[in-house]
Amino acid sequence: MNGHIVRRWTALATILLLGSVHQALADDICAAPADLTSDVSAMKQVAANLKPGGTLNVLTIGSATVFSPVESLQSGGVTSMALGLGSTPRAAPAPSASDAAFPLKMASALREATPGATVSVVVKGGRGMTAAEMLEILHTELAAHHYQLVIWQTGTVEAVRNVPASAFYQTLSDGAAAISQAGADLILVDPQFSRFLHANVDIAPFEQAMQQIAGQPGVMLFHRFDLMRHWANEGQIDLERTPKGKRLKAVEALHACLGDSLAHMVTAGANAPS
Repeated sequence: MNGHIVRRWTALATILLLGSVHQALADDICAAPADLTSDVSAMKQVAANLKPGGTLNVLTIGSATVFSPVESLQSGGVTSMALGLGSTPRAAPAPSASDAAFPLKMASALREATPGATVSVVVKGGRGMTAAEMLEILHTELAAHHYQLVIWQTGTVEAVRNVPASAFYQTLSDGAAAISQAGADLILVDPQFSRFLHANVDIAPFEQAMQQIAGQPGVMLFHRFDLMRHWANEGQIDLERTPKGKRLKAVEALHACLGDSLAHMVTAGANAPS
């Protein structure tokens, strides 16, 4: 009798333990293979300023997704296209960035990882903007303020509009040169993943252009596409298969995970040997 009770308690404990493990894994929706954020190079300007008592000024330029989860879902945005909610994105006035946007989430994670450091983020751009349109904003901002890091999210709108990849590359090249001359590091953020866009738009030439620019000193490429594809395939964050009523929560989780992953990449770049 006692042996039977022991076996039952052992089985129950095992079930509870496995349940706890599965719950922990389910809670960690940001988990991803290390190689998706390990392609880093030295970020000298970030390293010199991301430290206790230091100030890291970050300029983020991009389209809808750099501003907020809500903006990502607005009709006409690329995310809304993937969900069947909008059409080809067109340029629109820039909204105010929210604390839930992934660049602001990145800043929060960097402050937590580096106590005593000040991380300031300015977000510019607008829904449906091309890299060429963002380049004008970039020149204006670099002339008016001193940034140590620029995060440039682009490529999706060009792919949707069939902008020549050679023109896209030249725009990125001009921007990277201006950023380097201004004494800042650069992180490019590639297109977001969606099955709809992947099936209907050829993003490969734009990915290649960004990868080429990322081969330059002080430039890294944040593989947002691959991260989002991994999360979708693993069922961690899958916007296209999320019920409509839960999409905002899913996009908020996506921004939080992107911000956390981006912060890890920034920190790794700051610590990478030059």
